[in-house]
Amino acid sequence: MDHWKQLKDHLETRKYEGDRSCVKLFNGPGGSIAGLEQLHIDRFADHLFVLTYMNLDSRELDILKSLLNELYPSCPLRIQHRAAGGFQDLYLSEQARESFLVEEGGLCFRVHSGRGQNSGFFADMKEGRRQVREYCRQKKAAGAADLRVLNLFAYTCSFSVACLAGGADSVDNWDMNKKSLSIGRENHRLNGLAEGRDFYFGHDIFKSFSKIIRRGPYDLAILDPPPRQGKSFRWEKDYPRLMQRLPQILKSGAAVLFCLNAADCGRREFLELIRKTVPGGFGRIDEIPVPVEYVGRYPDRGLKTFFADDYKGMSEEA
Repeated sequence: MDHWKQLKDHLETRKYEGDRSCVKLFNGPGGSIAGLEQLHIDRFADHLFVLTYMNLDSRELDILKSLLNELYPSCPLRIQHRAAGGFQDLYLSEQARESFLVEEGGLCFRVHSGRGQNSGFFADMKEGRRQVREYCRQKKAAGAADLRVLNLFAYTCSFSVACLAGGADSVDNWDMNKKSLSIGRENHRLNGLAEGRDFYFGHDIFKSFSKIIRRGPYDLAILDPPPRQGKSFRWEKDYPRLMQRLPQILKSGAAVLFCLNAADCGRREFLELIRKTVPGGFGRIDEIPVPVEYVGRYPDRGLKTFFADDYKGMSEEA
């Protein structure tokens, strides 16, 4: 059977219900349709985002546009091609809005349909957001006072929103991209969380680490870096450096959410890196599963997330 016909048959079971949630409509890396392993289709509220790592000729692009417009006539469409070194928008519907809101777990976030490489919200990290929100909720319910969170590589601050919604007293958001942080500020306002508990720092983390130390120590740290970010961050060299400095910023008993989306680092390798590199160690480390709809045939190449709790080191000894 033609793979485009298979895709249409699959999508006919995934109707748009008029909600503002984020839904993975098709996950090519899962291998369910031969020939489309490099194709992703996501719905963000009423907008469709198609990401292709394979080259589409004009005929294939027309088939894909026609198929999606037929099945989702009310949904604006963006088709983006990515290759080493950059991206190219192959198609953007005229009715696509510059920005709109999506919802997750009762919270809302601003998404941009035609700005830059990414939409501003990574839906595959929903279990990580759920984890830190629940951690903050449980800590406050147990009587924790001044629950402080450090959110590194904050991007548009979705983790910060989740933590404050869970009851955190403050979150420090760090990211070199000040435009992303400005979207993060809006995300806090949208959820009624811009109450002087959210702080933003548009600086290089390693060049400003002394300031992070002065503002600490923290009860929870979130580390969600891009695998590689120009000359400023390469996971192989810089993630271990960051892990080694955690004693300088964590309280005893603190927790850390470790995230890495690098194809050249497997889950076991990442877990061993955490165990061997962080001075003092943790009482427990649990894997946070990636939602099944985002898992490919080679899970080790995708997103890896671990939640480490009960930090054993003492920051004042660092």
